[in-house]
Amino acid sequence: MGTRRQALVWTAGSLLAAAGARVGAQPAAATADALAGLDGWLEAQRVGWGVPALAVALVRDGRVVYLKALGMRDAAGTLPANTETVFRGGSVSKAFGAATVAMLVDEGRMAWDAPVTTYVPELRFAGGDAYAGITLRDMLSHRTGLPRHELLWYNNQRLTRQGLVARMPHLEMSAPLRSRYQYTNLMFVLAGLAVERVTGQTWEAYTRARLLAPLGLTRVHLSVPEMALDSNHAVGHTTDAVRGRVPVPLRHDPLLGPAGAVNASIGEFARWVQLQLGRGQFEGRRLISPAAMAAMWEPLVPTGPVPARADAPRSHVGLGWRIDRYRDTLRVAHGGDLNGYTARVVLLPEKNAGLAVLVNHGSHPLPNAVTPDLLDRLLGLTPEDHASRALARHRAAEAAARGAEGQTAAGVAAATPAASAPPPHGACVGRYHHPGYGELAVSLAGDALVATYNDMPARLEPRPDGSYETRTARPEHEEFSGLRLVFQGDAPGSVDAVTAALQDGLQPMRFRRAA
Repeated sequence: MGTRRQALVWTAGSLLAAAGARVGAQPAAATADALAGLDGWLEAQRVGWGVPALAVALVRDGRVVYLKALGMRDAAGTLPANTETVFRGGSVSKAFGAATVAMLVDEGRMAWDAPVTTYVPELRFAGGDAYAGITLRDMLSHRTGLPRHELLWYNNQRLTRQGLVARMPHLEMSAPLRSRYQYTNLMFVLAGLAVERVTGQTWEAYTRARLLAPLGLTRVHLSVPEMALDSNHAVGHTTDAVRGRVPVPLRHDPLLGPAGAVNASIGEFARWVQLQLGRGQFEGRRLISPAAMAAMWEPLVPTGPVPARADAPRSHVGLGWRIDRYRDTLRVAHGGDLNGYTARVVLLPEKNAGLAVLVNHGSHPLPNAVTPDLLDRLLGLTPEDHASRALARHRAAEAAARGAEGQTAAGVAAATPAASAPPPHGACVGRYHHPGYGELAVSLAGDALVATYNDMPARLEPRPDGSYETRTARPEHEEFSGLRLVFQGDAPGSVDAVTAALQDGLQPMRFRRAA
């Protein structure tokens, strides 16, 4: 989820002032006309894009003008989704995380620009003093210099937020502080820890008491075990090249918190959009100050390519949000993609309009594809069916990719020179440790090697160059598939370390054999 820089013409204060004017408000009849036929169109998109369930909320001028769930929420396709069905929100949670910090800033208990060590004194980063001044504003806008280091938290059932603090000095930075945008979940996790230190409550408990309860959000779960106990939750899915669409078992990622823990129904997301468009006020009760709302929507870090036209606005990130323009009006948005689910929340504050879209299929284009058509309906424009044209392009691109994939794989196999034989399997078996990433275990299953990381086992498939590639058939562990491992030793046939390419842009991580 990323992009880069150019000065924007709006200040945060003027954005909120313009938004408060409710520019372009529609009469109720015009809104009804714009929504005519929407049920049928959305169902056609759901079927065409191959999504089991689709849920949509549209908000205009403080009212929920459309709320609908379509399709089936279970793997067998027998249980209809409804507006109370819970989906995983993934990274749309980041705006919730920023909101909890904003409320503490309003109370004078935190400050956007104080070093995070004010709240977590023992926190240290790789690179030493150059990163000692990292602030909450830096962390929530992805400008700290820390790359993703994602595999660290996937399926990690044992690592706590406090335990993450001990690992941070061993996670390499890849850019100077405040030099550029680099998306990372870990900094949101640590911001949640800072909230815990200030409030004396877990981030989840504080969020429930100060944010969810006042909004009346009862269909929100902040952990997977909690969601699993709810009989009305959507089952996540992915698409496998061999098996087609398959269900994805729920995976508990307890570390996530403000980075991705919000799981909710479309009805609850509608209320969340109402709070945002109310500039921090909901049903007459103010939860977040106008100043804090302005801070979260301020365009801080440029993202993506430089526009071709010098006068074209650049996309930016704020605090838990992305900021750009849509049809020459301010757009504040964020997406989510986690464990078989995709979500999107979009606000047009100057038009006092917004939406949320949820699907139970991971990494899926549908929420983005339908967004322009839904926004145009909210703006009273004639729908142009952008999504159907996007689907045609998507299908053509998929077909081209399948053809190119086969040719590329054959070419690589023919061009890759054979290397010296890898060490014997028995020499590779053992436990290996990295001070930042923890333990990687290698075992034998019959005549094959199996690598296990964060309780995710993967078969090691040999490559012509003497390295191995991880392969797992379990869709909830797909992040541990396709990684390159190399066993290393000082003497022929011996192994004292394994290197794994776990982070783009950095050298492979070296796991040393444990004593």
